[in-house]
Parts: sequence; structure tokens; C-alpha cells
Amino acid sequence: MTTTATVALPSAAAPLQRLRARGRASGALVMTFFGAWWAVAGIQRSSWPAWSLAIVGVVAVRIAAAALQTLRANPSVDEPLPADLRARQRRAGRIFAWTCAAEVLGILVGVNLVANLGHPELEPVAVMLPVGLHFLPLASAFHYRPHLATGVALTAWALAYPALLAGGALAPVGLVAAGAILAASSAWALRSVR
Repeated sequence: MTTTATVALPSAAAPLQRLRARGRASGALVMTFFGAWWAVAGIQRSSWPAWSLAIVGVVAVRIAAAALQTLRANPSVDEPLPADLRARQRRAGRIFAWTCAAEVLGILVGVNLVANLGHPELEPVAVMLPVGLHFLPLASAFHYRPHLATGVALTAWALAYPALLAGGALAPVGLVAAGAILAASSAWALRSVR
């Protein structure tokens, strides 16, 4: 009597899962960097104790380490992808490229506009708005609904906090909260791939 061993072949879902994990980890690294940058900018504008910067550093390093671990655990996809997945990847790549270009253009136009109108104090808002808005099309491109929450939260915060806080658009809490939104989004993205 002969027995045959079955060899487990990688499923078609495996490349998609690795692509998804790598994309979310890469996005988490970028969001963590900019979230930490905003939080540090807010803390530097405040009279908060120096250990506040250490907290931001610890959180940023922890999220970045988890993102790098996720990237190492999910090697890049070298095998040929199914045609429908390749088409989805190309579409997502185009949306990402155009969205990022629009984001950069929006930041440049917004910062110049508020400066030329005599309101340079609104520059943080002019940066936060395009950043928040750029998450909205990315939610569809990457089939990742939490980007909608990030986009809506950051956009709403950018529009609301200058009127809510005594320091207006330069209020340290406003900048730190924007950083916290991005840090929370980073942590959630990494959690979603585990």
C-alpha cells in the first residue's frame, strides 16, 4: 500500500495578506513619524515638562518597532499575482500617487494662502486639512475603512480646534492631538494585520 504526502501550497490569499500587512506597516511608519513631529512641535510650543517629549519618543519608537517587525514578518511578494490583484494594486498605486500629489499641492497652496492673507498662525491648519482629506480616497484605494475615521477625525479637528482652544491654531494641545490621531491610526493599522 502506498501513501502519498500532501504538500501545502501557498494559497492565493497569502500574497494579498502579505501585501496588506506590508502596506499597513509602511503607512504606520509614515503616520508615526508625522504624528511624532506634530506632537513634538506642540510640546515645544508649550511649557510642558521635558519628560513629555520622552513619552512621545517612547510611543513613536514602540509603534515604529512594531511596524518594522511586521515588515520583517511579511517579506515582499515576488511571485506573480493574479490578474485581478495586479489590476487592484495598479489602481491603488495610481490613487495613492495622485492623492499624495494633491496633498503636497494642497499644503503648499494652503500655507502660502494663509501667509499671504496675513494669518501665518493658521499654517498648522493649512497643513492638517490636506493631510486629513488625503486619507479619504486612500480608504477606498486600499479597501481600509479606518482611513475614513482618520481622515474625518483629522479634518474635523483641524477645522474645530482653533476656535475651541485659547491658543487658536498655534495651541500646543491642537498640535499634540493631531499627532495623537496619527499615532492611534498607526497603532490600529498594525493591530489589524495581527
